[in-house]
Amino acid sequence: MESIDALIQDRHLDMIKAALPYLDNSRQSTMAMMVKFMELQRTIALFHTPGNNLRMCSEEEREEIGPFQMLNAIREYCTDAEKEMVDNFMTFFQMFSTYEALFT
Repeated sequence: MESIDALIQDRHLDMIKAALPYLDNSRQSTMAMMVKFMELQRTIALFHTPGNNLRMCSEEEREEIGPFQMLNAIREYCTDAEKEMVDNFMTFFQMFSTYEALFT
């Protein structure tokens, strides 16, 4: 899976971000806003270009992407307490799909 950051970032924006701490406060603010504006422009362009939408690699193989896959992707960025909560949700969804499979 490719993150949205990987699709809108490039090395030039990374170079500007790396230079920010070395600028004075007023230039830092201006350059940081410029970087965010460029990221916003690229995000808008990404979603307005046909065929450039975010999808899971296996989506073509499956008709529906369930909440389990989304929670699994989110879990990577969670704190330990948040991971525990996500794990509880994942357990709930697994139990619900098992119940659904048995009784439908």
